[in-house]
Formats: sequence, structure tokens, C-alpha cells
Amino acid sequence: MTNAGVGGFGWNLLFGEVLGPLIAAGAFVVHFKIKKRRKAARRERPPQREKVLRPAGYSALCRIDDLTERGLLALLYTLAAAAVLGIMCSAFFPLVEGLVAGRFTFTQVRGAASWHLLWPGATMMALALVVTVWQFWRTTKLDDDLRNWRFGLRGEQAVAEKLMSLELIRAGYATFHDVPGDGAWNIDHVVVGPGGVFVLETKTRPRRKATREQPEEKVTFDGRTLRFPWCDDAKAARQAERNAKWVRKFIDYFAPKDILVQPAVVVPGWFVESLGNYPVKAMNATYLVGYLTGSGRRFTEEQLRPILRRFDERCRDLEF
Repeated sequence: MTNAGVGGFGWNLLFGEVLGPLIAAGAFVVHFKIKKRRKAARRERPPQREKVLRPAGYSALCRIDDLTERGLLALLYTLAAAAVLGIMCSAFFPLVEGLVAGRFTFTQVRGAASWHLLWPGATMMALALVVTVWQFWRTTKLDDDLRNWRFGLRGEQAVAEKLMSLELIRAGYATFHDVPGDGAWNIDHVVVGPGGVFVLETKTRPRRKATREQPEEKVTFDGRTLRFPWCDDAKAARQAERNAKWVRKFIDYFAPKDILVQPAVVVPGWFVESLGNYPVKAMNATYLVGYLTGSGRRFTEEQLRPILRRFDERCRDLEF
């Protein structure tokens, strides 16, 4: 039995039909929370006690997982709110259509027994509209962030692939990826070898139509700013410098006093033109191997062993 009111609008539409999408959305949220609690209750733990080194782009992978979960929930909330909005619009349609067609007047509507239901119904419809717009905006923003992080991950993996070169390994170089800093930040790659310690910051940018007189495949570097054909990046060089200072302090008591700690920005897939010899170097991933092997042999394996052990302890923090 339905409780029809003005224009067919009644309690059945206000609550009964709205409960469906809300229950579905709530069920998904509860399901995710129950899965997390069950995992904790089972005390799942790795079979191997020894931890493993961080892979290239590990922080980006963690961020991608977080963004994926948040994006799915935001999409779910968007669909649920949109369903509620659609139901409320269909509930109000007979009322609006009747007023426009002249089958009844607004005075008659106000005199109906279910008049008081219109206000909570209108409030619910307005809230559903706000939530739909807000969650839709969140979903698109999270999707853009997810794409950027995936793109950045591919760049770090491309650089890591070059750093696995047999030429580098034979020359005595070892690489540590995603070195954790003192806070919620990390260093993309640290390379330790006979030429010293090299702190690499990877910056991945897509190619786009040039907005200035510059080839679409070329980026120039003036020691402070990477100038792409369609944008500038003035943060990469400063970030590499800050990371190098942190690394120098991190290995201070374990390295020779004259150890070279060289910051560099690596831009995979681009032709990089440096306009001078600057404290911070900039290059593409292909040039990286030659740059490292050509830096000379200033330090012996014995001198580098404490540094390697220091970074190994720092980066070996992942459970099996």
C-alpha cells in the first residue's frame, strides 16, 4: 500500500525508492572495511623475515594503489547520489507537470495533507545534486592524478632499466631506488660507484604541441629551469640539490671526506640541451650510462663498501 500525496509524491518515494541506491553504496563500503578487518584478524604476515629492497617507483606504486581505491569509492558515491537525484526528480515531476498544466494550483498543493513532505524531499534532492557534482569532480580529479602518477612511474622504471646496464655493473656501480627521506618524501635513484655518489631526480613529461619556438622533442636547461616546448619546470633542479645535501649528510660518517655527491635531473625520452656546465646536471636516460661510466675512478671498492651498506639498510624495508 502506497502513501501517495500531492502529484503522486509520498513517503514511498521519499524513502522507499531512495533506500535502494543508498543500501547498495553502503554495502560496498562495509564490504571493503570487513575485508580489511578480516585480514588483520587473520594476522597475515610474510613467510620470509628478511626484508627486500625497494623497487624503482615504489612510492609511486603505493600512491597509485591509494588513488585507485579512493577513485573507486568516489565513483560509487557519484553513482549512488546520481541515482537518488534521478529518483527525486522523477518524484517531483508529476507535481511540477501538474502545476504547469494547470490541473491544480499552488494553493491546492499547500492545502494537501502531504504538503510537509515536499520540504524534506526538496532538501534531499538538493543534497543529492551537491553530492553528485562534488563526487563527480573528485572522481575526475583522482583520475587525472592517477594518470600522472602512472606516467611518472613509467619514467622511473625507464631510468631504472638504464641503470641495470651491464656496462654500469661491470664498472662497479650499484643503484638504490626510491630511497626514503626523513619525512614523507623519497629520492628516485641513488647510484654509488667509483666516480662517487649520484643523486638522480626523474622528471617525466609527455610530448605536446609546442607553444613556443622550440622543437617538440627538445628541452633546454639553464642550471635552474627545465624549459619544455609547452611548459617550464623550475622545481626539479632545486629538488635534486636538496636531495644531494640530504645524501651528503646521510653518509657523512661513512664516506671519504672528499666524496663527490652529484645531483642530476634525468628526463627520459627527451633530447636535453644543457646551456652550460652547472652544479646540477640534466640529461636523458640514454646519456646517463655514459655519463656515469665517464666520471672516472676516484674511489675504491673498500671506500665505497660502508656507503653501500648504509643505503642497503635504508632501502631494505619492504616485507616479502
